[in-house]
Amino acid sequence: MNSQKLVIIVFAFLIISGASLGLALFFFSDTAIVNVHLDGENVTVTSLSIPSGVDTKAMENEIREYTYREMNTVESNLTTLKSGISVIAGRHFKNVEVNIESQFGKDQIPMLIKVTGTSMLPTIQDGERLILLKTQDVEVGDLVAVIDPEYGGLMKRIGKIEGDKVFLSSDNSGSPAYIENGTFQHMVSVEKWTDKSNIVGVAKIRNIWRDIDCYGS
Repeated sequence: MNSQKLVIIVFAFLIISGASLGLALFFFSDTAIVNVHLDGENVTVTSLSIPSGVDTKAMENEIREYTYREMNTVESNLTTLKSGISVIAGRHFKNVEVNIESQFGKDQIPMLIKVTGTSMLPTIQDGERLILLKTQDVEVGDLVAVIDPEYGGLMKRIGKIEGDKVFLSSDNSGSPAYIENGTFQHMVSVEKWTDKSNIVGVAKIRNIWRDIDCYGS
């Protein structure tokens, strides 16, 4: 092979490679992969993209703030979280892929809550903070946070499960006394049936004593 043919081949290779690279840049410059890691207290966001005039750091910060709010909101779930992140990234990229990871695994959302009251003594102390796994997939014996239509936020143990109903029980079987207006009063622990759909999540990590107020029960 003479030098002239070699030059032509190399030149052709460079043209083809350049065209392929340009085509790849054309397609992937409109695509972002957003990776979010959350643990109930912190959120980390990284994005993979070929930015074309996009301030990806500002986008990541907005996603981080949004995710933190949603993570510790009772009504949010995996679908609403991913949808909101897609909307934020979708302002800059046509194609968005969102990946959620937590200490509980892929597509699992934690939530930090604060427990008030003594109905779960000695298991959970008044004022104790813990981290839930947001799920309604529960078993008898699980410690769960519930938004009950009658009593509001409750932290209870699952005593029984019958179909779509769960029985909420208290670990503190006594009737704690306290003083109100100079007289002794007794607090009766709530124990009742409620719909499984009212469950916010299952307690997974306990004894967090940081000064953070997210949820009362």
